[in-house]
Amino acid sequence: MDTGMRLKYHRLKKRLSMEETASGIFSPKDLKKIEAGLKEPSLKDLEALCKKLEIPLAAKDNPIGKVLVKNFKNSLLHPQNKGKIMEHYADICNHPLLRADEDVELEFDIQQIRYFIITGDLESAEKKIKEMDRFKEFMDQEQYYLYHKYNGNYNYILNDYENALKIYLIAEKIAPKSISAAEIGDLYYSIGISSNQCEEHELAYKYSELALKIYQQEFVPKRIVECHLNIAITHEHFGNYKLSLEHHKNALTIGSKLDIDILKFTTEYNVGFSNFIYQQYEEAILHLNNALKYIPDEYLADCVSTYCLLIRSYLEINDKVKAKEAIEAGSKKIKAKDIALNSPANSSFRNVYMEFIALTYLLEGNETEFENILLKELIKTFEESNSFHDLGYYFGYLGKIYFRQSRYKESAIMLEKSKDAYKAVLNIS
Repeated sequence: MDTGMRLKYHRLKKRLSMEETASGIFSPKDLKKIEAGLKEPSLKDLEALCKKLEIPLAAKDNPIGKVLVKNFKNSLLHPQNKGKIMEHYADICNHPLLRADEDVELEFDIQQIRYFIITGDLESAEKKIKEMDRFKEFMDQEQYYLYHKYNGNYNYILNDYENALKIYLIAEKIAPKSISAAEIGDLYYSIGISSNQCEEHELAYKYSELALKIYQQEFVPKRIVECHLNIAITHEHFGNYKLSLEHHKNALTIGSKLDIDILKFTTEYNVGFSNFIYQQYEEAILHLNNALKYIPDEYLADCVSTYCLLIRSYLEINDKVKAKEAIEAGSKKIKAKDIALNSPANSSFRNVYMEFIALTYLLEGNETEFENILLKELIKTFEESNSFHDLGYYFGYLGKIYFRQSRYKESAIMLEKSKDAYKAVLNIS
C-alpha cells in the first residue's frame, strides 16, 4: 500500500472519522487528499498521523508473517482433519507477525473466513465477511478473488445455492492468472456442485469436468472422487444412466482406498442411491449397508436418510424382516441423540425423521398414519427441495394403497402425480 492507502486502512480499522484523525494536525480536506494519493504529507505531519493511529512510519518487510499466512492458507485448501486445522490456528492466531504489516494482515483476515466455515463457526464467518467488506478497496486482485470465493462458500453452507453460484461466477471473472491450479480447480468444483443444486446441470457438468481434469493432473484423490460423484449426478439428470454408473464406480474405486470415513460414506451412499433409482435393489442394499459402517456419529440426518433408503430397498424386494431390522437400528441411533425436532437448526434432521416415521407406520401396517404424514409433511418437503424421485416414489406407493382400498379415483390421481414427478426427474415436458 502507498502512504495514503495505508493511513486510510488503519483509520478505518480503528473506526475513526476523517475529522477525528486530522484533528490537531491539518484539515480533514487535506487528509482526504493524502488518502486519495493526491498529496504527500510532510514528515512532521506523517509522524503525527502515525502516532495517532499507533503505527510505524513505514511498513516493514515481514517474510515470517508471509510464510505463516501462506502455510495457513495451504492447510485450508483441501482440509481432511478439522482437529489439526484447529490446532494450527490456535498456534498462530495471536502471532504478532500476522498483524505486523497490512498485506499479511489482510490475507490472514480473509483466510479466517474460510477457517470459520470449515470449522462450522458460521457466526464468526458472517462477522468476518461483514468486517472485510469494509476493506475491499485495499485488497489486491488475488485477495479480492478469495474474498468472493469464500463468501460463496459461506452462502453454499447456508443452502443459499443461487447466491453462492452467483458469487462463484463473479469470482471466476476476477480470478488472477497467478492463482494455482489447485485453487482454480477448487473454484470450478464449487461452481459444479452449486450448479447441480440450482438445477443448472449443463453448467454443473462443464465445471465438474474442468475441475476433474485439474485434480487428476495435480493428483488430489479426495477431490477426484467428489468430481466423479458430481458428474454422475449430472448424468442422472440427463438420463445417461450408464455413464452415471461408470462415474459412481470410479468414485467408489478411488474412495475405498482413502482413509476418509465421511468420503467413503458419501461414495457408498451415492452409489446405493443410484442403484436404487435404477431398480437394482440388491446392489443398493449392499452399498447402503456399507455406507452405514462409515457414517460419523455427528451426521445423524445423513444416517437416518440412509436407513430410509435402505428400508425402501428392502420393501421393494418384499423383505419386511430386514426392513424392520433397519427400523430398529435407526430408532436406536435417533433415541441415543435425543434431538429437539422443533429447533430451526435441526430442520434437515426433522425432514428425514418424518420420512423414517412414515416408513415405520407403513411397516406396522398403519396405512392411515402413513397417508397422513405423507400428505401433511413429506410431500411439501420433497416439493420444496425439488426431490422429484422421492415424490414419484411416494405418490406411486400411495396410489397402490388407494387401489387396494378401492379408492380408484384417488389412486388414479396419485399415479398420475407419480408419473409427472418421474418426468420432472428427466426434464420431460
